[in-house]
Amino acid sequence: MIFFDTNVLVYATINQGDDKLALSEKSIEAAMDDGTFFISPLVFSEYIFILAKLKLSEKHHADILLYSRFIVGNIDGEVTMNAYTLCKELSFCKNINDLIHLKIAEQYCTKIVTFDSDFKKLQAYTNVEIEILK
Repeated sequence: MIFFDTNVLVYATINQGDDKLALSEKSIEAAMDDGTFFISPLVFSEYIFILAKLKLSEKHHADILLYSRFIVGNIDGEVTMNAYTLCKELSFCKNINDLIHLKIAEQYCTKIVTFDSDFKKLQAYTNVEIEILK
C-alpha cells in the first residue's frame, strides 16, 4: 500500500499550480487503479479541515466521499505515543502529525507520497520509502 499525505489530496483537489495538480492527480489515479491507494483517518480529517477552512468543502463534497472509501487504520494511544517518542528524540514535535502519519504508514504501507520535504528527515528512522513529489 502507498500512504498519501494530505497535501497530495489537497493539490489534486485545489489547483495551486498545473504541475502539482497533474502530478498529484496522476499519482492518486495510478494508486487507485492498482489498488494501493491508502489514506489514514488523520489525513482524511486534515483534508476536510483544509477544505472547510477555505470554504470549499461543499464544492468538493464528491471528492470527500471518494476519499472516504480509502480510509484505513486507527489512531490509537500506541501510535500516538510512538510518534511522540520519536518526535522527542528528533526535536520534531511541531510536526507531530507527520510522525503520526509515519507510524500509521509503518503498520500498513511500504511507501509515503508527499510534497512535504520535511518527511525526508524521517527516512533514516523508518523502513517505509518516502517519495517527495516536486
